[in-house]
Parts: sequence; C-alpha cells; structure tokens
Amino acid sequence: MPRDRISRRRFLRDSAVTGVGLAATASFVFADERPMPMRAFGSTGLKVSLAGLGCYPIGSGGVKEKDAIAVVRRAHELGINYFDTAESYGKGRSEERVGKALKGIRDKVIIATKTLARDKKGALAQLEGSLKRLGTDRVDVWQIHALAKTGDTDRILARGGALEAAIEAQKAGKVRFVGITGHADPDVFVDAMKRHAFDTLLIPLNCIDPHHRSFETHALPVARKRKIGVVAMKVFCSGRLPAKKIVDAESCLRYTYGLAIDTCIVGCDTIKQVEVAAHIARNLKQMAEKERAALRKKTEPHSPDLEWYKRKD
Repeated sequence: MPRDRISRRRFLRDSAVTGVGLAATASFVFADERPMPMRAFGSTGLKVSLAGLGCYPIGSGGVKEKDAIAVVRRAHELGINYFDTAESYGKGRSEERVGKALKGIRDKVIIATKTLARDKKGALAQLEGSLKRLGTDRVDVWQIHALAKTGDTDRILARGGALEAAIEAQKAGKVRFVGITGHADPDVFVDAMKRHAFDTLLIPLNCIDPHHRSFETHALPVARKRKIGVVAMKVFCSGRLPAKKIVDAESCLRYTYGLAIDTCIVGCDTIKQVEVAAHIARNLKQMAEKERAALRKKTEPHSPDLEWYKRKD
C-alpha cells in the first residue's frame, strides 16, 4: 500500500502510547490531510493552532538535542504554531532547544515560556535568561507558573511582585501577553482572573477532570466569559489514562480538542508522537455529548487518584 494512501484507522491502530504522549510506528503523509485548525487566542489578536507543542519532554536529558530540534521542526511543518516551554524545564535545556529549532522561523510562531518567581526582581532575572536561551528579543506569552493557592496570587499581585515585572517587560517590548498557569485548584484561577485581566490561562483539561476540582466546569467558563486565551494541558492526565488502558490516546485528544479551548499543548519527544497529535487535530471528528459522557463515566472510578497534580483536600 502506498505511504500516502495508508488508512487513518490503520495509522491509529498501529500507534502506541508512551508515558508522555503518543508514538506511531512510522512517518505518514495522508492524501486527505486537512489544514491545521486555527483559533482566535482569547482577545490577544493572535491565531493559534488547535494542537500546540508542550516542550517539557524535549528538555529531558534522555533526549538528544538533534532529536529535540527535529521534533519542534516537524511540529511546525505540520501546522503547529504554538510552542510552550519554561525556564524550569530541564534547567533551561528545553528553552535552548526550542530557540535553536525555531531559528529562522521565529516570526512565524508563538513562543510561550514561564517564570516560577513570585517577586519582580527574580521574575525579571528569569525572563532575561529565557530570552537568551530562546535566542529572541521577546516572548509572545510570558506565564507566571504553577499558582497553587490564593497566597501565590497575593504575592504576584503585591507591590514588588511578579506582575510588576510582567508589566515592565511589556512596556519594554520583551513580553507581548501575560498569563498564569497551574493545575492544583481551579478556584485559585477563578480568583486570579477576577483580580486581574490576564491575557492567557494554562490549565489541565481532560476527560477525568470533571470529577474532582474541575477546571472544565469552574475555571474554563470564567476564562471564556472574560475572553482570556485558554491553553489546555495534561490531556492524557500525565500519560496515565492511556497507559493504564482506561481511555485510549485518540479519545483523550478528541475530548480535549473538542472543548471550548484555543489550543492544547501535547508533550512530545519524538516525531512520531507529534504526527499523531497533529493528525488527530487536523482531521478532528467532534464527539457527541453521549460519547463524552461515556468517557467521563469510564474515568470516574479513577478520580482523583490519578490526578496527582490536584489538591486532594
């Protein structure tokens, strides 16, 4: 059978799931491939690809630099324009690799990175390091990372907090848009969105989420009402749903891709994984509510045990 005529069913059947995402047995080009869906990114004026690339895995010491660069480049070839990394991923290794991979095509992509600092001085220092590693003079989305409790929001909004750093960096042209990220408690983000007009929100959204401290039912509607750009993460619940054969990888992706999100970052460390994530986005078959409900029912017995990242109390 010619490579470009292989069926979608066989492609997905031959795909296997790894702990961080997806793997396929070969590279395929589909004769009927559709363009990557593009969505408005909140009120930023940007357009983002439905599938984004989560770059935590390519910062791993177990991934060779040339392979990491190839993953990013392949993602771009497939229509992915949103690349999410962080200063803390592999102690800066992920940012360095993203920067090298996107050299020459910087203006065609959206780069998002993060700071764990809660104070202005620390955040600005981390931003300068990120810019240097990424090889760019600005980041499109700079995110204050891993808010876990209301106290974190208090610190970043206080005088001398990280938000002051973000505003200063915006005025200097080093940051275009400011966001927040986290996965412990949706109420923290509802509170944060009410207290400041953030541009973007990065939160876990998957078919196990609705059962416990749900970001889908609590934080997502607030973000949509306020026209905040929404980025989904942990589509596989850190790889646990498909690894434990609770829900297959394609269903996980289709569930999250079908939510009221702008982009979904999928963590990939091989070209094969990127190809599957992009293929499902480009040929997305929307789930009926009956199918979505069936997936939630499957995951309910495993909540919240599999969601290691959420508060349990």
